Amino acid sequence: MKLILVEDDPLILMCTSDALVEAGFDVQMAARGEEALELLTDTTDCLLMMLDVRLPGDIDGWEVARRARNARPDIAIVYTTTADAVVFDRECVDRNVLLQKPYTLDHAVTSAREACRIVEQGT
Repeated sequence: MKLILVEDDPLILMCTSDALVEAGFDVQMAARGEEALELLTDTTDCLLMMLDVRLPGDIDGWEVARRARNARPDIAIVYTTTADAVVFDRECVDRNVLLQKPYTLDHAVTSAREACRIVEQGT
């Protein structure tokens, strides 16, 4: 499954990407919200986006998820964040998975697989 990974920390981006590729995902990487939305436009068969909510630039991860969901209602979202539950519940879109930071690479892969099940079930 194609996945867009959005993370502004280069080390986390590379390590998480490597783990996801090793697990069988086709990963496209972005460090900013604007890049992620461009990738989504160019990658029409992407059904999963894993994104940090705190990103540099004018578009944070919350807004990326909202725009992604508007453009592609079928896309699943994995949020990577340190945000508390109140903020998460207020800002998140439906059909999501929360991957609380700091996370292990195994948890990143598990969260991506869980999001895939959400897409397959259509819920």
